[in-house]
Amino acid sequence: LWLSKNGDVSLRDQLTRQIMLAIVSGELRAGDRLPSVREIALRHKIHANTASAAYRWLEENGWATARPGSGVYVREIA
Repeated sequence: LWLSKNGDVSLRDQLTRQIMLAIVSGELRAGDRLPSVREIALRHKIHANTASAAYRWLEENGWATARPGSGVYVREIA
């Protein structure tokens, strides 16, 4: 993942789009666990709420599913 803090696109949208692209391209497959919110935040020096919002959007729009106590996983895309 590569995030630009100076771009016109919000960090949440950049993160969301890059994860979606990784899923569509096959880099991430159904059942793959996404990095934790904390890991994404630390690795890319963004606020955890930004990463959490991106994951929440992916879940709400059918790209991922959260498993309490386990993490966020890529869903099967029909």
